[in-house]
Amino acid sequence: MIYPKDIVTFVEADEELKKRFPWVNSLHPVNFASAENVDAPLNFEAYMLEEGYLQSKAIRKYLHFLATMYDTFTHIMHNFPVANKYKVHKDFSSPFGTAPFELMYHAVYLYYLDSYGVKGDVVECGAFKGFSACCLSWVCNYLGRQLFVADSFQGLPENTTDPYYEKGDYRGDFEEVQENVSTLGRIENVEFKQGFFSESLKDVHRPLCLLWMDVDLYESATDVMNNLYDNLSPGGVIISHELFEQSFDNDQLKESLGPAKALAEFLSRNKIRYKAMALESGSGLVVPCPSGDVQLAMSTEHCGFIRDRCRREIWQLVYSKQQLEEELRYWQGETEKAINAYNCTLDHKLKKIVKKLLSLVGLYKTAQ
Repeated sequence: MIYPKDIVTFVEADEELKKRFPWVNSLHPVNFASAENVDAPLNFEAYMLEEGYLQSKAIRKYLHFLATMYDTFTHIMHNFPVANKYKVHKDFSSPFGTAPFELMYHAVYLYYLDSYGVKGDVVECGAFKGFSACCLSWVCNYLGRQLFVADSFQGLPENTTDPYYEKGDYRGDFEEVQENVSTLGRIENVEFKQGFFSESLKDVHRPLCLLWMDVDLYESATDVMNNLYDNLSPGGVIISHELFEQSFDNDQLKESLGPAKALAEFLSRNKIRYKAMALESGSGLVVPCPSGDVQLAMSTEHCGFIRDRCRREIWQLVYSKQQLEEELRYWQGETEKAINAYNCTLDHKLKKIVKKLLSLVGLYKTAQ
């Protein structure tokens, strides 16, 4: 599993923790690990959520980041405009192309890359109505990076490779996307690039730590890779939608359909070594690597465990807070009744009883 560098440093500085969790160590190169590290149990994630949270500032900071981002993504989803001005797709009507739990992989990975000093901004190719841009803008704001959002804002272009998609599918106007990001995201961390990728991305020259594609089409993914791949910083990664389980042959991509075919062809044509893996709900991770004898450190099992536990604990805190507020309101009402009884009654015996009760809760002066 990928662990932020400051958490690894905390473990490596403690002999007892090193013995308990020998797989939590510095990764060389970044993004990759030995087989025993990849297949490690979930013990360290459980430790972080229990003992580690109390023992390490680095762990507290990381878990707070995860819980806050998941809560923020969920809040954005619940408040995102649901009306679609244009047709979305013949089999799809949702205003979201992704879900909060999927985007948490991006958040986890960006935090990890940031901890290891991987340089560059984040690029999102394919914005639809701006839901994932809203979410990732909060991650970029937290990490002090920019989110570069590229889209035609006219929907999908015509294509000759996949009849499932039609021209104009998944259209979100520029003004609509910009308004959504302004309302629900951190617009100050977002730049927009308008136009079809074959032309709009030709003049982009900036270091990138994450290339995030949700473009659906073979042609669009090819244009993105041709224009942006050389901007990927050492240690940078690619996450793409439309990389389903059947798109993979172990840790390599099949030349199957859509973005999977485009990525596989580009990487093969340019003789780029890489490792790839499926994430969740049709997303996949592709990481260039210096040699073929390494494994990706990312683990969907570990990531999902820590993500979902953080979220559950946040909601438990919210529920506890709501209960506390309800009880507080109740006792405030009861206290007000007691104060009124003290101020209004002429019965000295009753007055004495109420006075004693108010004194116990420190409110006798209020009644005078």
